[in-house]
Amino acid sequence: MTRPASGQRGSAIIVVLWAIAIAALVVSAVQLSAQRQALLGREALNRIQARWAARAGMESTIAVMAYHTLNPVPDDAWAMVREMEYVHRGETLDARWEILHHADGRDWEGPMDEHSKFNINREDRSIIFQLLEPEGLTIDKAAEIMDWIDEDDEVTAFGAERDYYLSQIPPYEPRNGLFRTTAELELVAGIWPEELRGEDWNLNNRLDPNEDDSERSFPSDDPDRKLEAGWFSYLTAYSVIDGATASGQPRILLRIADPNELAERLGIDYAQAEALKAFGKQDGNRLEQLVSVQGTSAGSGALANLTREQLDAVFNETAIDSPLDRLPGKMNINTISADLLRDLLPGEEILADEILYIRDSRPEGITSLIELTELRELTSETWERLSSLLTTTSNVYTITSRGKSASGDLEIEIVAVVDRSTVPVRIIEYREQ
Repeated sequence: MTRPASGQRGSAIIVVLWAIAIAALVVSAVQLSAQRQALLGREALNRIQARWAARAGMESTIAVMAYHTLNPVPDDAWAMVREMEYVHRGETLDARWEILHHADGRDWEGPMDEHSKFNINREDRSIIFQLLEPEGLTIDKAAEIMDWIDEDDEVTAFGAERDYYLSQIPPYEPRNGLFRTTAELELVAGIWPEELRGEDWNLNNRLDPNEDDSERSFPSDDPDRKLEAGWFSYLTAYSVIDGATASGQPRILLRIADPNELAERLGIDYAQAEALKAFGKQDGNRLEQLVSVQGTSAGSGALANLTREQLDAVFNETAIDSPLDRLPGKMNINTISADLLRDLLPGEEILADEILYIRDSRPEGITSLIELTELRELTSETWERLSSLLTTTSNVYTITSRGKSASGDLEIEIVAVVDRSTVPVRIIEYREQ
């Protein structure tokens, strides 16, 4: 038998080694690809878990709003808020959620009340300057806000109109109408995001780590465990008037109301119902005119004899403006910050402190603005102003729901603006981050 030459044996060994090396590379590549696919799969699974946990928290809060809109607790202004706090944290099968908002230097459980702020779309916009002048709102910026809202293209003194916005890169049109979102203020000439957002750069109403670390990461902030949210801590574009009632039934529009329905719902007689309908049909009339200070009713004729309970029902169950108009809302006297309330009452610190004392000393909060008419310091002029600005119920909330996967490796945050002025409850703004 002839033995193979040594050169042939060496070639065979080299071929075998190359084959082994190539096989090892292929196996390593397959393993690496599998590991990457597994990692991507775990990340996708974690993302799905976190997203749906955040969504579950949002839906739990919306369910509470819907229930309390249809089944209100008239003698407890905090009933719905307490139940929303109860569902602010929860778990799904594989993840958990948490709903918080930061205000007045601390975290609060549950969603943020948009009615704790002044609606920039209200006609009494002079209050904006009163509130924000210490925060850097100058006359020219106020004029530019007015020009953005008004329907014409005529430039007011210090303002800006269509020609200015079309000269920008890229060009865009001014709204020439009411603000649809609060963030739209950033489009107004001369107003900077730093003024509006302050430290809350992602507009989630929460104090995030990068918003409390000084200069280490964007944005610039003071590491004081407080979220300075700029102008947005005072302003909103979302709140709407009227909406939820004390009975859970739709509001009665006075100018087209059935007197029999008015009498039954409000506990008044037919003559009072007819007089109330006539009052609602007159242009310029407001429900606040029916209430006197240090008394009960400021009406005339049949309306002069309305009791406090009947006046409460008028405020809680009727409306002069159609809900389809979605007019800018009032501020909730139970959730407005103490500083903002004092800003609305310049020179009347004693009255502001009395209102705050009443609010804070009652577990049920203030359930009727008519309670304020008993305060000695309240004048008819101040009552008319406060009752045009304040309410005791809220329709619109911002829910910031943060979902975390079971492993804790991934978080998804949902920020949703929710309106319960009609049922079913509507989501009017939604974003994930």
